[in-house]
Amino acid sequence: MIGLTVVVGYGDAALDVLRHLPLHVENPEVVVVDPDPIALTGALANGARAVRGDGRDVCALRQAQAQFAARVVVAVPDDRDGLQITMAVRGLNQAAVIVAAVRDSANQELFTRLGADEVFVRARSA
Repeated sequence: MIGLTVVVGYGDAALDVLRHLPLHVENPEVVVVDPDPIALTGALANGARAVRGDGRDVCALRQAQAQFAARVVVAVPDDRDGLQITMAVRGLNQAAVIVAAVRDSANQELFTRLGADEVFVRARSA
């Protein structure tokens, strides 16, 4: 799908990344994958479609149509989970631009080696 962006994890990190990414189409389609119904309610309120599930689950990624996405934003609270999601997405979709938000700057290179095209380091929460 041209213009489809899949967002895995819908919290402050995802919103920060989305604010900084240029959208190349006038009305981009956004699908959010998150296990938290409150986060999904926020996504729906912002015009996204919602898939309740764990981004590490390939079935949830397929339901969100990550295999067809032009871009996938990985913005989950734990870098280890983010690495698993990045690898799963890359396995489903070789062409997507994967943007990952990471907590630990030491993980930047690892995310890049495992499939992320862009890596944003976000501040640790206090």
